[in-house]
Amino acid sequence: YVFTILITVFAYFTYQILMLGILVYFAYQNGIDIMDTVALQKVIINPDALGISKNFMLALLLGMFAFTFWAFYLSVKKIHQKPFISIVTAYPRIRWSRFFFAFGVWCFLFLSMFLIDYLWISPDDYTFNFDAKKFILLLIISALLLPIQSSFEELFFRGYLMQGLSLISKNGIMPLLFTSLLFGLAHMNNPEAEEFGAAIMFPYYSLFGAFLGLLTLWNNGVELSMGIHVANNLLSSILITSENTVLQTDALFIVKQENPSNDFILWIFSAILALLVFQYKYKFKNHIQLLK
Repeated sequence: YVFTILITVFAYFTYQILMLGILVYFAYQNGIDIMDTVALQKVIINPDALGISKNFMLALLLGMFAFTFWAFYLSVKKIHQKPFISIVTAYPRIRWSRFFFAFGVWCFLFLSMFLIDYLWISPDDYTFNFDAKKFILLLIISALLLPIQSSFEELFFRGYLMQGLSLISKNGIMPLLFTSLLFGLAHMNNPEAEEFGAAIMFPYYSLFGAFLGLLTLWNNGVELSMGIHVANNLLSSILITSENTVLQTDALFIVKQENPSNDFILWIFSAILALLVFQYKYKFKNHIQLLK
């Protein structure tokens, strides 16, 4: 477990360093003082400031997860010598029907909450933004790379780390809490965390991780959490963007003023509804799994 984790983290930061070099080059080409670290930090993931397209930036960022996924997969297979399917599901085959059902449920909930906010809560905060050429390219990049990024996070946090931590834990509570908090910490470098503060964003990220981890334990596999994560990130990429989001895209709507507190409340409502839907459909009987 330790060697696989170290190699995966090494691959992640290796790509990040290479990507940073590329972005610094573009910053230099656009007259930005690369020796001014404060100014550089503010523009380094801003495609407009670097003179590159948002789609190029998105592909560059998501490529990091494709590269890390490749290193993670090889490490699990060659170093740990563990069947890769064993970190996906406890069953002989991946239950794709559950993945697609969860994907559909979360798409419905995500779009419903978006429409509530767009039509009734804060309609003035949205600006329609559609450029056919840019949007089609965004769709292609998102469809190809976002499932890899989202699936990697689920397989690494909810699949691999939770299994490893279960070896030193008497029940499922510690692995669930640890991976949820680690998931929250891993996202604290996002621009949203800096803009809105850790007090709102860390609980959001950690609770999202706990929600997905709980589903993984009840489901005996990551199929449901993968479906939700892919749907969430895919719609976040193509539907909504803002100057504070980590994914700067040519989405359909630009949010001029964000309200993370409202978004958090709507997310909690969506998560509760999703849990009820999955419980009704799959009749989970292993809720005691946390205590085992």
